Amino acid sequence: MKKSIIILLLVCTLTSCGILIPFPERKNFPTTTFYVKNNSNETINFSSTVVVFPMSRGPLTRNFSVSPKDSILARQVEFKKDAEPQKWFLEFEIFPNDNVKTFDPKKPENWKKWFNTKGRPCYTFTIAE
Repeated sequence: MKKSIIILLLVCTLTSCGILIPFPERKNFPTTTFYVKNNSNETINFSSTVVVFPMSRGPLTRNFSVSPKDSILARQVEFKKDAEPQKWFLEFEIFPNDNVKTFDPKKPENWKKWFNTKGRPCYTFTIAE
């Protein structure tokens, strides 16, 4: 009896964590990934502020550093299908670097959309050249 209760509790715990039975992804809000790419020969630093759900937690600001000729994952979230990626970031501040030309993250044309191997949308913002 004790053994079956323990097994039942273990199955319930793993299911609630989405390990045994993964939670279905909503079609209107697929998991979307945002990358920031640095094509320059200098390290670029920036900070971004995003909304954190649940809303009671408020906005979250994080600082990033992108190495030369590299990219980083800036955000991965269930994002509304066909929404504009530049509007997901409340603030996006690029710290000045005199040797590098930077691009504006608020312009939609600076975000390139593509799909990963699972068919999920990804956006890449080239921060500098």
